[in-house]
Amino acid sequence: MPKSRRKLSAVLRDFHTELRRLERFDAENQARFSASLGTAQPSTLSKHQLHFLTEAVFFRAYRAYESFVRDTFLLYCLEKRPRSGARVVSFLNPRSFQHAERLIQSSMPFLDWKSPDTILDRAEIYLKDGFPIKLPYATHREVLQDFRKIRNHIAHDSKESLNGYKQVLRKHYGTIPLKIPSPGEFLLVRDKKNPKKYKLLIFFDVMSKLSNDLT
Repeated sequence: MPKSRRKLSAVLRDFHTELRRLERFDAENQARFSASLGTAQPSTLSKHQLHFLTEAVFFRAYRAYESFVRDTFLLYCLEKRPRSGARVVSFLNPRSFQHAERLIQSSMPFLDWKSPDTILDRAEIYLKDGFPIKLPYATHREVLQDFRKIRNHIAHDSKESLNGYKQVLRKHYGTIPLKIPSPGEFLLVRDKKNPKKYKLLIFFDVMSKLSNDLT
């Protein structure tokens, strides 16, 4: 792990840089798809290709989010202070960043940084009052759960992941559509609470807000 990554400010900066890069890529895809609509020009990007690229953008952003949460959590286990300057109290006594990760992982084959509930539980175990992880995660818990289910269905496309994905669809539509949209198609559906934006843009907004709140 590079030395600069041991600073919360560097972790936040790198994550926001990646989010902005992926937002620009999504905007370029949207522009390419829209350019030929209503014209006789052949499309440079089909609807199927747009959905596929949207899934790729979302998945890449989600992977960056997992890395951000991992780095941030472990730095707090080393009692690094957030931008507010408030004191962080860790119940671990790690020698280093890597040692903190090994202590938390213990006998587990890997650490899950996707599940909001898992991260909330982990914060309560290893950080006094769960600070400063608990409150931001509790605030965004429901929407993070939905995005995790979309992420899982992109990654696994299994019966189990489909069941979780259907829960997200039911919440949005009020029922499960007869034709299940692909995750990429659904991520381009306008959000009910903020109809000016589609789901992928809401995801970017949530990631930006959560990362700022966590640091």
